[in-house]
Amino acid sequence: MPTEGASRRSVLLTFGLLGLGLAAIVGTTVALLPGGPMRPAMSVIGGPFRLQSSKGGVLDSATLAGKPYLVGFGFTQCPNVCPTVLADLTNLIEALHREGRDIGVYYVTVDPERDTAAVMRDYMASFSDRITGLTGTPEEIRQVEQAFRAEVRKVPLKDGGYTFEHTAMLYLMDASGRFVGPLDLAAGQELALKQIRAVL
Repeated sequence: MPTEGASRRSVLLTFGLLGLGLAAIVGTTVALLPGGPMRPAMSVIGGPFRLQSSKGGVLDSATLAGKPYLVGFGFTQCPNVCPTVLADLTNLIEALHREGRDIGVYYVTVDPERDTAAVMRDYMASFSDRITGLTGTPEEIRQVEQAFRAEVRKVPLKDGGYTFEHTAMLYLMDASGRFVGPLDLAAGQELALKQIRAVL
């Protein structure tokens, strides 16, 4: 009989696949393979945002113009999927840094009621100072989720608390703030590095 954790991982995978399916509907998802041509970015996913930063103050996406970046969604009380993604992401950006390259990485909470900027700062400290946590009002977060077509569902727990099922993929954005494709961490670090190098 599947455990509750296994069931949640299955649902999260389903949400991720739904996100990828949506990307396929609105346009061809880019596979940035070695030596392959870059296809036009998809402008229907993503959009401007202005959120509180775990590094202090407010981050306005307008300041990112001219710089490729990554966007992910998660929450600090996520039991296993989010920490795994962030750990893999940390290894990836450290490898990139050793090459003398950098890319902005922004992790948007889906749980703004619990994830304040201070909570996000402490959480990100467990991974990398190159990852910026972003939070805001519930309405601001909903707007960003909708702009990125992220699937998010609040799930009540038996103890009266709650958790979230959400899109776990990472969005690779180009220097114009347009969606290029999902960053494929599951395929291994080298392929993910090649995807990022193609937009830097």
